[in-house]
Amino acid sequence: MKATVALCATAAALVGASAANAGQGQGAAASLDAARSARLDLPQSSDPRLARQSSRDRISRGSLRRNLSRLARRAPGASGYYVYDIDANRRRVLFDRSEGHRRKLASNEKLFTTSTALHELGSGGRIATKVKGSGTLTSAGRLRGDLYLIGGGDPSLGADGMADLAHDVRRAGITSVRGDVLGDDTVFDRLRGVPDTGYGPSVDIAPLSGLTYGGSTYAEDPALAAARAFRERLRGVGIGVHGDASLGLAPGKVRAREPLGTHRSPTIAALVAATNKVSNNFYAEMLLKGIWAAKGHQGTTRGGAGAVERYARSVGSRVSALDGSGLTDRNLSSPRDIVRLLVAVRDQGQVGGPLFDSLAIAGRDGTLDDRMEGTIAAGRCHGKTGTINGVSNLSGYCRSGHGLVAFSLLMNGVGDYDYARSIQDRMVVKIARYRR
Repeated sequence: MKATVALCATAAALVGASAANAGQGQGAAASLDAARSARLDLPQSSDPRLARQSSRDRISRGSLRRNLSRLARRAPGASGYYVYDIDANRRRVLFDRSEGHRRKLASNEKLFTTSTALHELGSGGRIATKVKGSGTLTSAGRLRGDLYLIGGGDPSLGADGMADLAHDVRRAGITSVRGDVLGDDTVFDRLRGVPDTGYGPSVDIAPLSGLTYGGSTYAEDPALAAARAFRERLRGVGIGVHGDASLGLAPGKVRAREPLGTHRSPTIAALVAATNKVSNNFYAEMLLKGIWAAKGHQGTTRGGAGAVERYARSVGSRVSALDGSGLTDRNLSSPRDIVRLLVAVRDQGQVGGPLFDSLAIAGRDGTLDDRMEGTIAAGRCHGKTGTINGVSNLSGYCRSGHGLVAFSLLMNGVGDYDYARSIQDRMVVKIARYRR
């Protein structure tokens, strides 16, 4: 219990610290109104009448099916649904409509990305940023060489992490550095975005890099910004730095040395929660590259996407993945395959529990904070939203009267996003009322 509380606290802190990067970057605030309607997966409010009109009485399987069928007829035509009773002994499929047709995923892609990250990196794994030195250290603590800040692809590295590293260097006996502070970002490639933008940065995602600081930056090279921030932190703890901050690949003989300092990220489970709760595109893409880097390759979007597809197949699901966040509109899967993923991971301890805990809770937090408030679904249903142009999706789990139900509601061809979300909310409330 204490470990769970600690994880929740860490994840909550990360969510707060990274909320500005949840589909945004520096300078993106001006585009927020347009993004809210069509591009970004931001928190939305339910129709206030929903709580007043929604009963808390339990409904049967037949009644649930009739209600969902009626609501589905009101939704955009290019939509599909799959609702599955995980704990039933038989007749587990509660509702299906165009369930096998592949749809654009938007941020439901993050379900595949984060479950793969949990499987490949381990829920308790951490991402290390290290400091190593070249040259020689005198008896007076003067380093006659350079310091290398070697990134591991940690999306959460910020002021606290830099301070930890600077104090580590000081404790290692270094009082001054004659050379430069060099940022090494080569754990990843240097493509800053996703296929949707030709791999360039956009207002929807901060620039990607193997070494970032404070959620990355649009102002300059992210690794260079990190190196500069580290140099200032070193000076702040009393270490004189005579050289510049710049970029540099740590030579093999430097990499072979023991680190002068190491900062480890929060657990992968906490990073996944920070990704899914507020639908953080930057975290999702950094985790995707990290999946491929963990296999001994330079981290790339394409390599990570391939790993995600293979993991999905290994658990009986399928996805066509082009990025980690869902910003590219050619990320495709079906409602049935999303539910197959959600069901399969429940049997994988280091994946199922952390993934469930990472999802926004209806009426409580994340992108579902103001949706389904005051209904039976509030606090009972956990979900991942997804919104890009013409797409509004919601997939996840509901604790119904008897056990756990997995659902996926994929709506493509959407013109009115509020209307689409209102249908999703009503469907989820019905699912929460179901009792076998």
